[in-house]
Amino acid sequence: MKTRSAHKLPAIPPALKSAKWIWPDDQFWDMHHCFALFRKTFDLKARPRAATLYITADQSYRLYINGNYITRGPARGFQSHWPYDAVDVSSHLEKGANLIAIRTYNPGAGNFQYVFQGRAGLLAALDAGKTQLVTDATWLSRRQPGIRRDSAPGSMQLFAQEHIDLRAEPPDWFAANHECDAAWKPPSCSATWHDMPWADLEPRGIPQLAEKWWPALAVIGAQTGTDSRDYINIRDVARFRYEEGFAFQPATGPADKIPVPALAEKNHFASYLLDFGKTVVGCPAISIEGCSGGETIDTLHFETIGENLSPDYIPDKHCRMAFGGRIVCRAGDNTHEFYHALGFRYMIVTVRNAPQPLSLGIALRWQGYPLGKTGRFSCDDDTLNKIWETCAWTQQCCSLDAYVDTPWREQAQWWGDARVQSWNTFHLCGDARLLRRGIAQIAAQTTPEGLTYGHAPTIAHSCILPDFTLIWFLTLWDYYWQTGSIEPYETHRDAVERALGYFEKHSDKKTGLAGYDERFWLFLDWTDLYKDGYPSVYNLWLLIALERLALLAGKTRDNAKALTLSKWAARIRKSLSRLVTPDGQMRDGFTAAGEIVADASLHSQVLGLIANIPGLDEKTILEKRLLPYLREDRCDKAVPSAYWVTYILSFLAERGHGQDVIDFIKRHWSVMAEHGTTWENFSPRRADESFSHAWSAHPLYHLMQTLGGIRQAAPGWKSITYAPVFHGAHCETTLPTPHGLITGSWNRINNKIKITLKLPDGISARVKLPGHSEIIIRNSLRKTIPAPASV
Repeated sequence: MKTRSAHKLPAIPPALKSAKWIWPDDQFWDMHHCFALFRKTFDLKARPRAATLYITADQSYRLYINGNYITRGPARGFQSHWPYDAVDVSSHLEKGANLIAIRTYNPGAGNFQYVFQGRAGLLAALDAGKTQLVTDATWLSRRQPGIRRDSAPGSMQLFAQEHIDLRAEPPDWFAANHECDAAWKPPSCSATWHDMPWADLEPRGIPQLAEKWWPALAVIGAQTGTDSRDYINIRDVARFRYEEGFAFQPATGPADKIPVPALAEKNHFASYLLDFGKTVVGCPAISIEGCSGGETIDTLHFETIGENLSPDYIPDKHCRMAFGGRIVCRAGDNTHEFYHALGFRYMIVTVRNAPQPLSLGIALRWQGYPLGKTGRFSCDDDTLNKIWETCAWTQQCCSLDAYVDTPWREQAQWWGDARVQSWNTFHLCGDARLLRRGIAQIAAQTTPEGLTYGHAPTIAHSCILPDFTLIWFLTLWDYYWQTGSIEPYETHRDAVERALGYFEKHSDKKTGLAGYDERFWLFLDWTDLYKDGYPSVYNLWLLIALERLALLAGKTRDNAKALTLSKWAARIRKSLSRLVTPDGQMRDGFTAAGEIVADASLHSQVLGLIANIPGLDEKTILEKRLLPYLREDRCDKAVPSAYWVTYILSFLAERGHGQDVIDFIKRHWSVMAEHGTTWENFSPRRADESFSHAWSAHPLYHLMQTLGGIRQAAPGWKSITYAPVFHGAHCETTLPTPHGLITGSWNRINNKIKITLKLPDGISARVKLPGHSEIIIRNSLRKTIPAPASV
């Protein structure tokens, strides 16, 4: 595995160059599931007009100033160019005494968003004009007591459960009036800000995550009983509760003040099932009033529940989901906010060892990327409106410090997912920063032969997907298409060349076709596609990617590279044309021995038409394969997933079958809309597959392109096509672009349709309306046309 920074990094702030990495005790020792606390007091002669705190930690931090929570970070990254945050703290500082307090974490192991490099640290520098301070030996630190260090992993992909005994730590450790005891000591320090493994630093590149308090909607179930065994010395609160059994009875009530009866008998418990209303993402927070000391509060988190209020949970499923935590209370009132963000809808809170009644309050510090959501869609079909809003919310849930597949199971930056999510984001707010940052991160982690990992940063060496490297090539084009900039291609040209070297090495010298490599996971789609030998879908993606890269090379005036890539693509196209059947359909590939595979998937038909494979009969493919699938779900084998079907929907909408696309979306996404988020598959397996997956949230842009009629037609949104599908009585769409907002609307009034289209400066539109010749407009259009038959 190779990790690297592929571009020149911005200059490091001078203040940060004076800081040292600090950590309690030793920065290399006893790191597993380690929480550490830091404090620094200082005086200010006056409240500064401007003050920036540059801060980062390996792996993460939560920042408090003068007793108030401020933010968390950094964004995920690689130690070779570790990200730092620049936080405006001027409004949080005061004249006189001030305190910076920080809770940090290092897992001591890698996962699906972090690669452990054997060292932990905090690095910070405050630049407040004449007052500057940096992390050094004058700070106070301690490893947080009360943490169970061997708690179970939350899942195969994420961090461990947080079990904490609050009796071991005063509640005001981050407050100015806290008196530090002898356990607080000066930290160990690095020699410089760029000691290994932190060879360099880079700015975050994206905004700090938005955060707000989100209350639980209601208590919907309750259960009391007695555990059959001791609950105290357990690593996994989720498995323990599962093995003891769920038997919730319906209950109602608010979640901010749950009355808990006395539970004086040994192993007696009271459990409460809470509903947050829809999938949410953030850090659960619990407040408990009236504790005697020693009360144990366990939390569990789930995406779905069954009809009998039993959570959908199977401990030994592949990813070993076990999301939960534990608090042991100190005497008096207690509050605790768990450190790691989780994605869930339902939460179980179980109370034990409570000799007197308690009052329990549950909330969530919600977090997410600040998408802005300037894009809008509405029509007279309430189901379609609900589908669009569900897609938008799912995209919000999956937009954190990276595009993540799901906030529930793994929170990994899978790159096939990220491509679809970037298209969602472009239509929601036009922000390309998550895509740009992700492009760099995927480029930074490769095999020795140049293949990118399926997601990054990661320790998942089994998740190297050659087809996702091809998708990474295509996102270089997507960024150019959205912004008009080829900067990512220029910056990461070395990574492109190394990856192309892999495909050249593992392609047939005569045909140019890439072959299956048994060392890696050839994904293609969650369905039964042909993946051995020389698969069509794999090589069609390679052909399309090569031609996009050739165009980007041409933009840099590297005509020789453009020609080389174009010739390779032409060789693949010629070889694949041998797979065309007599009636003009596309077979799924060649075996390793060179025999033609009999199967002809929908995937091959769509990509073959997109790639202009000679001999394909578009009319036959549409009438015999694609439209029957869209209209009647007819597909004998290799049914496209809820993710991959976006390529079919886009192709058919562009070919004038927008109404069929709308009907398909309504038929398959209505149930997702009722749930509140889109799913990993059309029928996901509960407790195993995700019910919050943004790779299936693409109806967001399909509805804006079909009913709304607005479709990008040139790089940087210099031109669009406007061709709405007149489904129903009216539709209004607002779409953000680099030039400003495009707004379009149409209204069916009696037997006419009134159309309004407004364009910002710098955009032209090719308008295609039924029964009218195409026209090119700039600025605005107001037109009334005879209404086609209502659909």
